[in-house]
Amino acid sequence: MSQPTEARETGAFLDQTIARTRERFVAEKSLLSFSEYLEVVRQQPALQARDAAAYVRDCFLHYGTEKVERPYGKLTRYKLFDCAFDGGRDPLIGHEAVQEQVFGLISDFVREGRVNKLILLHGPNGSAKSSFIACILRALEHYSREAEGAIYSFNWVFPTRKLERTSIGFGGAKATENLSTFAHLSDADVDARLRCELRDHPLLLLPREARIEFLRSVLGPDAALPDSLTEGDLSPRSRAIYDALLKANQGDLGEVLRHIQVERFHFSRRYRAAAVTVDPQMRVDAGARQITADRSASSLPPSLQNLNLYEAVGDLVDANRGMLEFNDLLKRPLEAFKYILSTCEKGTASLDMMTLHLDTVFIGSSNANHLDAFMEMGDFASFKARIELVQVPYLTDYVQEARIYREQLTPNVLRRTIAPHTETVAALWAVLTRLRRPAPESFPAPLRKALAKLTPLQKAELYAHAKMPAGLARDIANELRAHIPALFHERDPGKPYEGRIGASPREVKAALLGAARRDGYRCLSPISLFEELRDLCQQTQVYEWLRVEGDGDFGKPEAFVDVVREWYLATVEEELHVAMGLIDTDRTADLFKRYVDHVTHFVRNEKRLNALTGRYEDPDENLMRDVERRLGQDGNPADLRQGVLHRVAAWRMDHPEALFDLTEIFADQHARLTDSFYEEKRAAADRIKHNLLAHIVDEGKHLSDEERAQVEQTLTRLEHDFGYDRDVARDVVGSLLKLRHRAP
Repeated sequence: MSQPTEARETGAFLDQTIARTRERFVAEKSLLSFSEYLEVVRQQPALQARDAAAYVRDCFLHYGTEKVERPYGKLTRYKLFDCAFDGGRDPLIGHEAVQEQVFGLISDFVREGRVNKLILLHGPNGSAKSSFIACILRALEHYSREAEGAIYSFNWVFPTRKLERTSIGFGGAKATENLSTFAHLSDADVDARLRCELRDHPLLLLPREARIEFLRSVLGPDAALPDSLTEGDLSPRSRAIYDALLKANQGDLGEVLRHIQVERFHFSRRYRAAAVTVDPQMRVDAGARQITADRSASSLPPSLQNLNLYEAVGDLVDANRGMLEFNDLLKRPLEAFKYILSTCEKGTASLDMMTLHLDTVFIGSSNANHLDAFMEMGDFASFKARIELVQVPYLTDYVQEARIYREQLTPNVLRRTIAPHTETVAALWAVLTRLRRPAPESFPAPLRKALAKLTPLQKAELYAHAKMPAGLARDIANELRAHIPALFHERDPGKPYEGRIGASPREVKAALLGAARRDGYRCLSPISLFEELRDLCQQTQVYEWLRVEGDGDFGKPEAFVDVVREWYLATVEEELHVAMGLIDTDRTADLFKRYVDHVTHFVRNEKRLNALTGRYEDPDENLMRDVERRLGQDGNPADLRQGVLHRVAAWRMDHPEALFDLTEIFADQHARLTDSFYEEKRAAADRIKHNLLAHIVDEGKHLSDEERAQVEQTLTRLEHDFGYDRDVARDVVGSLLKLRHRAP
């Protein structure tokens, strides 16, 4: 390509970029006169009459919601926390209950017409408090660039001395009588442009009565208006300029508004625009400085140069019209945030020489231990009336917890292959360290015996999959399933809440990274992770949760390494059986489906259509009895079969919109049926496992061609069906076979 051609293409690209930027600038109505802005308000009254709380609430709703159904309840997830607007980067995993609670509090502020409390997220270190708030701030940044999120403030514009100043004492060669606004003057025609440091709402430039009348006319006479628009006022600096101009122009408001340039602004954490995070510190979060002594003040009209203009500065100022986050609020000395009491109550902040009217959503985070200490202080009662506490525990659903590590640790990040189930194993161990022993006495009498025997692993399976402990009677299992939400939300005032104590995701992530660096392994797998977790459990001087005394089988992190190890080996072995062709899950599922079909007709005393013969026949008694024998079910067949239909009906009542899946409804029976088929082939399975171990240890030098082909077929199925490549299979399957199936 010739150089002139390259230059032309570069020029064309630049021209297109410039044109698109200009078009977007105009389409977004980025700079408006005051009258043009009033027209925007007429067209979008609900969007332009919002205070900060309504803006944040609408941001939540903008990205939509979805209902998620978990064993512990039906919850609303706000898609804002999926961060699709940012390519799905750093989403919030789980915590739907926290999302619901925070959204409810913000909605309460909207109904109240003002923000009157600080939302304080509290929980153990690493429970995603900061991640929760970060998602909201990131969403606000994106939302403010959307059409529905357009939000405006204003600047004061003063023409140059080249232009004739009519009523404010300027003289010059060019008249401005025909200019209705200075908002669209070029920079060459402007001597000074002062932004409103608090980003005040442009409607505050109207007198209060006129402002309310206008809003009622566009919103309706009964519309609720936020206090920030009915009772709020301009920043002290803007008020001083406004009053001086009004006086200089003999009360002509139109002359004052000529100097107003309404500007759309965007939320920005980087530039601290309406999205500000305050780290622990000892200073107050706002102050003032005099600006009329600056050299730039010489560009102001004479009527303003005689004023003592002070500009408010600080975190409270930067965050106005948006959200202010207090990170680790309770690490600060009490005196450093006492102003929050009056600020939240009155919506104002008093400084030495001015009072600021604020329109801000206040949200903060605190470590659970710091909150405990704070609650013991005498001043806590005063703060409690102005703080809404929102508990953010560690996750206790290991399926959700595993998503955290799957999002954060990838083969590209680790530069190493990750074996199947690694994230799940890490998550299961972490959740086990966080679970509490149930208090059976707080549940109905039929459940107490089952709950007293509940192991940590069984409780984790209840939360993740509603999987019932083996051996429970059908009625007890149904009762327990119905009480999973109550178990999940169980609170004992005398003990730490579930999810407060245990391994944090940060510590588990560090263990995963350590396992990836261990020598002697071709990949990151649960096998290397177990070694890292055992080392972690020895660091009792570092981690407080390792020093907490156990409660029965609960609260024993080191013992949980063995529990999870056995769970993992059983999982891998089941996959190995399928890969060896000894278990056909599809055929097993089909058999159980046919069993339920025959049972349904049996209980209803109906004949069923035989698809092969086309005739209606009695249900197959031999098929039903064979399946019941494999399931180890004794007793009256009629009662057993009646129970099958009751279970299906109960599931359908609890899941009216879910897809019908018998393997989910009867997961325990399906597993027992699978085991029964495996038992019939145990001898063949042991032989294949022995050959597989020999193949891994010494490449199967003493195997026959048929045995070697069978091993290769097994390894191929492990890779295609379950994701075990050859290196992973050598590490994982080799360890499994050595531990569970030593060569004879």
